[in-house]
Amino acid sequence: MRADTKTFFELAEKERVAIKRGRKYVNLVVTSEPDSKFVSEEWINDFFSIPSEYRCNPFEISASGDLYFADKRNIEKLNKSIQEAKKGKATKVQTKGELNALLESL
Repeated sequence: MRADTKTFFELAEKERVAIKRGRKYVNLVVTSEPDSKFVSEEWINDFFSIPSEYRCNPFEISASGDLYFADKRNIEKLNKSIQEAKKGKATKVQTKGELNALLESL
C-alpha cells in the first residue's frame, strides 16, 4: 500500500480518490491553498435549506463549519442566553446529581 502512495496522489489530481481504512474513508483533496475549507454535498444542501435571510458563514464562528452556526436565529438565541447568564439568570450545575435534577425538572 505504501508503495502506491505516489500513484494515489497523482490520481487525486485528476479525479476523486477515497481510500478505505478500516471502517472509515480518507478522501484525498488536492489544492494549492491549504487553508481552504472543504464541505460535502450534504452540507451544501443542508446549508441551502436554511432560508436565505437567516444564512451566515458558520466558519466565522466554528472552525468545523457546524451548520448550527449557519443560521442567524441560532446565533441570536445563543447571544440572548449569554446575556441572560451574565445577568445571573442561569442555572449553575456542578455535580452529576444537580444535572440529573435539572434534567428531570424539564
